[in-house]
Amino acid sequence: MYGILYKYLILNNKIGFPGIGSFFIEAVPAKMDIVTSTLVAPGNFVNFKADEVISDNRFYEYLSKEMRTSEIEAATQFTRFSHELKDYAMNDGVVLPGLGTLKKSYEGSLSFYAETPANTLLPEIKINNSVAVNANLIDVYDSGETKIITQEGIAPLEEKIVKEDNEDYWWVWAIILALCGLGALLYYYI
Repeated sequence: MYGILYKYLILNNKIGFPGIGSFFIEAVPAKMDIVTSTLVAPGNFVNFKADEVISDNRFYEYLSKEMRTSEIEAATQFTRFSHELKDYAMNDGVVLPGLGTLKKSYEGSLSFYAETPANTLLPEIKINNSVAVNANLIDVYDSGETKIITQEGIAPLEEKIVKEDNEDYWWVWAIILALCGLGALLYYYI
């Protein structure tokens, strides 16, 4: 059952459990950490909100197709699964693979501790040796408004590309292509 629900969450970015709350995928944009001079890649993270869940007909249609049962039977099994999940979470806590841990907090409500995925595809980029660090484009520590400084950065020496005055033999290739075309015509008609 968990695999089917996880698939629905990934495809629709939100899933609600009766009596528990809603899990949703939140897109976090890329950000620049000025203190550590790193550029953090964008990502998607799973969040949880303990609220009353409104039944979703699209979800029950999806669930019945995946389980190959009627919508009423799928809704009954999902509600049973949701209550079991809540009981496990309130007693010992439950680990949801790929999402995180759902357990009872000190106040008696459910808390979700998201699993922090290792971002291997888009790692953080250190920009200590970059020209952008030396350019001082934004004055962060200025009191008042942020100012944009138009200071030129230190750029490496540019290499000049010089085309040598060699003879150009384009006409040789044109003759070869013309002979190939003529040969193809002769082969076709003879």
